[in-house]
Amino acid sequence: MPTIFRIHPAIGIARLGNSPNSFYIAPEAAGALPIECDQSGNPIVKDGKVVRVTNFKDNGQIRRQAARFQVFVYDDTTPEGREVAIGDTFAIVDEHSGQLLSVRIDDIAWTVYLANKKSSWYEFKETAGEHGYAADHQLRNADITNSEERQQLIIDPGPRSVAFKNPKSRRAEFDSSVAPASFPPALTPNPIASLGTVICTQQDNRNRLLVLGGYGNSGTMLAGFGNPKIEAYANNDGWFDDTSDGPVTAVFRYTLLAIDGQPAPANARHPKLGPKDPAWTIVGYPRYAPEIVDIVTMDDLVFDVAVRQFAYLPYIYGVPPFDGGAVPPADAKALATWRRRAQWNFQYRPYFWRDIWPILKRPIDYQFVMDKDALFGGNPHNTDPGGNFDATPLSIPPFDGEDPHEREQRRQRRQFLYSVLRKAGHENELLVTPSAENPNYKLFQMPLLCGDNPLSNEAPSKFLRLTDTMLFLLDQWARGLFINEQREGIVPPPQPPGPGAQLDRGALGGGLGGSFCPGGEASWVMRNPAIYSAAYRIAAASPSQGALSQPAAVSGAATTADLAAGLEPGDVTKYSAVPWQADFNECTNQGIDITYTAWNLIEPDSTGDPAKPIQQLTYWWPAHRPVFVNGGSWSPTAQNNAGDLAMVTAWAQLGFITKTSDGGVNVS
Repeated sequence: MPTIFRIHPAIGIARLGNSPNSFYIAPEAAGALPIECDQSGNPIVKDGKVVRVTNFKDNGQIRRQAARFQVFVYDDTTPEGREVAIGDTFAIVDEHSGQLLSVRIDDIAWTVYLANKKSSWYEFKETAGEHGYAADHQLRNADITNSEERQQLIIDPGPRSVAFKNPKSRRAEFDSSVAPASFPPALTPNPIASLGTVICTQQDNRNRLLVLGGYGNSGTMLAGFGNPKIEAYANNDGWFDDTSDGPVTAVFRYTLLAIDGQPAPANARHPKLGPKDPAWTIVGYPRYAPEIVDIVTMDDLVFDVAVRQFAYLPYIYGVPPFDGGAVPPADAKALATWRRRAQWNFQYRPYFWRDIWPILKRPIDYQFVMDKDALFGGNPHNTDPGGNFDATPLSIPPFDGEDPHEREQRRQRRQFLYSVLRKAGHENELLVTPSAENPNYKLFQMPLLCGDNPLSNEAPSKFLRLTDTMLFLLDQWARGLFINEQREGIVPPPQPPGPGAQLDRGALGGGLGGSFCPGGEASWVMRNPAIYSAAYRIAAASPSQGALSQPAAVSGAATTADLAAGLEPGDVTKYSAVPWQADFNECTNQGIDITYTAWNLIEPDSTGDPAKPIQQLTYWWPAHRPVFVNGGSWSPTAQNNAGDLAMVTAWAQLGFITKTSDGGVNVS
């Protein structure tokens, strides 16, 4: 196979913090604690294992989380990939000349470009805009009409480059030091002078990149009586925050040893070599409960897009007989044909402990971050031995010679759990539809969490559901088509195999993959296949500092054309709330209108008076925004605009939730 280089993870998540000095490395698996590191950014290792973070604050200030990136090589020696080491030699075909170059890697030069476009973008209005914006869709800060002034609404520090060999080039700040940088004017309560830091590290001859986000600063440029003020959960004119996103690229600095087998002359041309496709960084707010996994993670979402749109695992979802290889994503015609023909492989058998149990066990930990007694009472998921979520009976597939009565009991357990899961098209239904087998069902469909638009009855999506891929795997399990790898003595490979692919998945395991109103680290744009060049890989445009694109209402460019050309810095997070603290504060629980007789018309009751909407109190995403912890409210802020404003500073005093050895949680 040809030698290919890739940056992993394809999408990394950094997180804000107000500590100016201390940081740690993002976890690389769902539910894992972050990785402790020294001030140079190298992981701390003890007894052969990386040390996990136990203190999320430094002198009372929240530490930033760094997204870590590495370069991997894929070749005949390691087709599943290995990390590139300084001093490695490779035979690489120059794509321009066709010559075979023998090179020794001396250093890796990294370039990162972060930006924040929130204040220049369209207003967030639930699901409106996901499939294109109407011509009259309101802009944020619409009173600013001059195009040059609107350009100043984009926080644009420009790109930063770092490498390790020169000590002076190992670290750079995303501040205003590189013209034509654009930063907001004076803000209240907190000015924004930086979007973060980029650091190049080297350990065991491995050259790695750390991207740290901003310092959690948010403020308004509006002055006068009544300011600062927040008046909405997602759109607040005059406000800025320092979340951001943008591409990560790398090039090799190398010694050219030979050309087509002959020693390279001293004046030989050195073509640009390195990973062809960029990675991406998303900077979000702190993950206050890192060990509690969201019901739908960002990895679940992007994995679903990869499987169903990019032939990522064609033996699960593909073209019968499901033995073909992946379709090259660059071959648009072949990929379009594949998408038309692809279907689920109903002979595929997932592994219970690798594929099924990690999904089923997620609700169990929600008891630590929400008041389950107030809504449901007691132990609603019945996690005790012998209960609905007892892993022992759930993990046993049908087998020859088993007792028929036990076989039927286990089948009913699996079918019951699958039957209450919300399926596609049921996003606006609260209760499980009765069936011939269960005619008296009055159970909630699960998960009972807010969806993408529980706020209005225009294009509503009231409740969250699992992804299509998650539902397919659980359906196979419910029908008894699965493998208990522990009983069989099998060690299944990671899916997909390879350390780079596992970094892609693990890095997104702590991100939110649903309830996009507007969501956590990113919004519904993450499920749009148009933003990807391949599985997990966001397509990047060629950004121009000082001239990052504006909305179509300003620039006249079509949104679809912008997506087709690739994303610029700031194009992932621009859909999110500004400031982020407002939405974060209010996303505790929601009274959802479940009056189903005509979404936009509430019919009169028997007396002729207008009927009142029926409300169902529903949580948003308590694994991301904890609500009740250890019997009390996690946050002191009120669920209103005044509380939103208080959260602009209060976020830095909130406690981090970690599990204890006795089965509880601690807040620190």
